[in-house]
Amino acid sequence: MNHSNVHDVYKNLGINSPALHQQKAWDLLSEGKAVLLRAPTGSGKTEAIVLPFLDFGGKAIPSRLLYALPLRSLANQMLYRIDKYANILSKLLRVRLQHGERPESVLFAADAIVATIDQVITSYACTPLTLPLRHGNIPAGAVMSSFVVFDEMHLFDPNLGLQATRLICERLHRIGIPYAVLSATLPDSVVGFWQDHLGANIVEADGEFVQRQVAIEWKNASLNPDEVNQALKRSNRILAVCNTVDRAVELYRQIEGAARRQGYECNLLHSRFLPDDRKNKENQVIQHFGRQAQPNTRAILVATQVVEVGLDISADLLLTEVAPVDALIQRAGRVARWGGDGAVWVYDVANAAPYNEELVDKTRKLIQKNSGVVLDWPTARCWINQILNKPYHQILHESNVYEKVIAQLSRAAFEGSRASAEAAVRDVNTVEVTIHDNPQTLGEDILHLPTISVHIGIAKKWAKEAVQAKVKVWRVEVDKRVSDAQIAVTCESISDKDIWIGDRLVFPTSILSYSANFGLQRAAGGSNFQPQAGQSYPPLLSTLHQESWVDHSIRVAQEIDAVLQQESHAVSALASILGTSLAEIEKAAKLAAVLHDLGKLNKAWQERAGISSSASPTDLLAHTGGRDYNAFPPHATVSAYALWPALVDGGVLPPRLAKAVCFAIAHHHSVRAKDVPPYSLHPAWQPAVEEGLQQCGLNGSLDLGLILTTQPSLTNLRERFPPMEYECLYTTYVLLSRWLRLADRIATGGSDAVLCYEDWFGRL
Repeated sequence: MNHSNVHDVYKNLGINSPALHQQKAWDLLSEGKAVLLRAPTGSGKTEAIVLPFLDFGGKAIPSRLLYALPLRSLANQMLYRIDKYANILSKLLRVRLQHGERPESVLFAADAIVATIDQVITSYACTPLTLPLRHGNIPAGAVMSSFVVFDEMHLFDPNLGLQATRLICERLHRIGIPYAVLSATLPDSVVGFWQDHLGANIVEADGEFVQRQVAIEWKNASLNPDEVNQALKRSNRILAVCNTVDRAVELYRQIEGAARRQGYECNLLHSRFLPDDRKNKENQVIQHFGRQAQPNTRAILVATQVVEVGLDISADLLLTEVAPVDALIQRAGRVARWGGDGAVWVYDVANAAPYNEELVDKTRKLIQKNSGVVLDWPTARCWINQILNKPYHQILHESNVYEKVIAQLSRAAFEGSRASAEAAVRDVNTVEVTIHDNPQTLGEDILHLPTISVHIGIAKKWAKEAVQAKVKVWRVEVDKRVSDAQIAVTCESISDKDIWIGDRLVFPTSILSYSANFGLQRAAGGSNFQPQAGQSYPPLLSTLHQESWVDHSIRVAQEIDAVLQQESHAVSALASILGTSLAEIEKAAKLAAVLHDLGKLNKAWQERAGISSSASPTDLLAHTGGRDYNAFPPHATVSAYALWPALVDGGVLPPRLAKAVCFAIAHHHSVRAKDVPPYSLHPAWQPAVEEGLQQCGLNGSLDLGLILTTQPSLTNLRERFPPMEYECLYTTYVLLSRWLRLADRIATGGSDAVLCYEDWFGRL
């Protein structure tokens, strides 16, 4: 362990010395061990994990960072921090975001990817949310070969996201790849489970990072304007948090005028703003509550749960409706965040929604009993355990939710269902809402109307009110044609009973309105949303050129060697779980590289490329000069089908490794491909294959007599897709698939081909 280097790295960032928990995390990661770090808000958890990666990523831990967060706003901020630290430490890294609004590394090919948790989990299921499904096994392999970090894990749904995270951590642990989990408010039952079952080494902060004293007080009242007026007489910077958007908007309307007359800057922040307006509001909030705010600034922010994480702000006084204890502690972390004194006033609610009523009731009784205490780190931990320890223990030890999530993800992986995969991560209960009086006149432009996510229950309530007012609400239907290049857009009038999760709904201006100040609200008199102009980009340039089959096979084998060197942690891990040697893994990868295009040696494929049946082995092609391969017979499944007896039945590789090679070959253009067309291999196929194998040091490694040279009728692969429940086979498959497909792209398009594709896709 290089302790002096730890201090040097922190000093370069302007930190005199790492805290004890940062030192411990550094030491454990330098030994290639998984870490669960529990520390209070503002204690430097991010630095404790990111700085070791920047210093020795590629040595004790993998060379690629995959940083998962529950919210896009958190991901956006984390990208800035990692990029900043990399620049300060002179690390030339490609740092990219990966979420729905900014899909910048869809193949997970950047050096550091900051993604939302749903992007990570669905990608592991070969069902990525923002990448064509046919490419899904490329990012899947990255999840099993990266240094994966799950941050703010307390925000993950305990029955869904937490279980999906458990799956990834469990499988990384079993193959010996270190990971990290970060949180401020996890109960002991979760921490202990990760330690006992998932190989996590626990790092705890001894105390708070700053000297702060925040007293919490129960108020036997609702959060109302009178209470806010009392706060205005006491403090300069006030944060008021309501549990629902409607209550936050109502409270803001009631107090804004009086607050402004007293010299307060006022703002409202919740989840129903358009992205640009949300960003502008966050900038204003940071101006008034951020580190650079003037000391005498007088400001009040009325908000919802959106302020619990992500925004680096600090108030003198927090007025909050009672919520589950972990949410309450997160809110309190926005008081005296950088030191000093502060106060938290907790108010009662008549309705616990959107939270669990039992958890809210237990928290209410806890705060009533402890009103007036100072909420320090030991107290926060004690309260978390008192309320949440038993429920989480029951979920982790006494329920079958984990098995249900695995089954759901496995089904999603097999079927290629994005909806099923995402439903295994979070309770998807929203619809997309936009405003327009005549959507049926917009045609395809209706897809360019900005939308806002709204809970389905709220949308149904609004739709019911529209029916009562005898005005129409529309659902947008998108019919994708077979070519996938054309769409037909229609609008149908619906009632509240016709609304389903995921719908895109259009409400008239007589029902909904929108303003940059208040957001989306149930009020008449607004304006139509306007279609946002799309930006056109040139198509991805083709780098294909005429290339012989033998030459291409050799190039892919050379590139897969380079990929394996970059993925050395995963190569070693794969050899370990399969109980075989590194040489055997390298042999399997090279066989996949040389033989992945065996199906192109089909006579029909070669004839389509202009090669006659009498051509010599060196004349057989892997690529022509054009890009239109739609008219060519499928070849990837032919390769796998023909090779199955030689690879799997022939015993040339361990059985699971051999199967994974066949699956990777079958899916090297499209995950879940299964149809095998009739084929007959070219008379010169065997000398061509022998030459490719010999040039790559694989001469004699395969009994070519076992290869199926002809198949007279349409058939299917023996097995379509490796089930996720078969952990070892699935892990081997996603890793080999990634390595093969990256090597194939680089061999075909050059060293920048993968990154060029990501850049192009991200601009679309």
